[in-house]
Amino acid sequence: MKLTQEDIEGLDVALNEATVLGFEVSAQDRVAAATFEVLTLPEQGNPPSDSRVLFLFAPIGRIAASFRLGRWDDGTAPVVPFSIDQLPGVVQDFGGQPIYGWEFFDIQQKNLWQQTERLSLDCSWEAGGKSHTLTLFQGGYNKHLDICLWFDDFIIYDPKGHEIELANLIAAGKRWWDGLYSGDPRTDGHGILPLTKTSAAPPHSCG
Repeated sequence: MKLTQEDIEGLDVALNEATVLGFEVSAQDRVAAATFEVLTLPEQGNPPSDSRVLFLFAPIGRIAASFRLGRWDDGTAPVVPFSIDQLPGVVQDFGGQPIYGWEFFDIQQKNLWQQTERLSLDCSWEAGGKSHTLTLFQGGYNKHLDICLWFDDFIIYDPKGHEIELANLIAAGKRWWDGLYSGDPRTDGHGILPLTKTSAAPPHSCG
């Protein structure tokens, strides 16, 4: 899959403040699955009662994670190793935290992923699977999890198993953020208040 800069920026908008519900990897099949509850609005009518989306990434080329017992910025926090089969449980132990920051796809690589002593999990495959990256995090009281997935392609599904076109996901996410900034009452109830009355398109830099 060739993602344009516009695609990447749109995906970042669509996943901003999304709740991470699950993340798992099949090492044998070189497939990763990530489930999010996203902020989304239709062109007309009420928001969907179930806004979960499933991303299936394949083939994947590397999965790295750092689970630390401390604040996100504590460089001395103990690192807790875990296996690839334990990844879903580690993610779910955070209770479904939202991700934020407007940048998740193809962002500049953190030094963290080169510091093997700070990684809890690091699995790689030789052929392909490294065209793009997805970077996520989960935070809790005195614990923090960073995840980076390298992949070539993905498919998005709704809760009923129907494929979602990338353009539709991006449009619905941008519609939610534009609605927030314009005072659309359909965005109420999420505890998010706009800082400025502006467009949903944020500044973005990627590597």
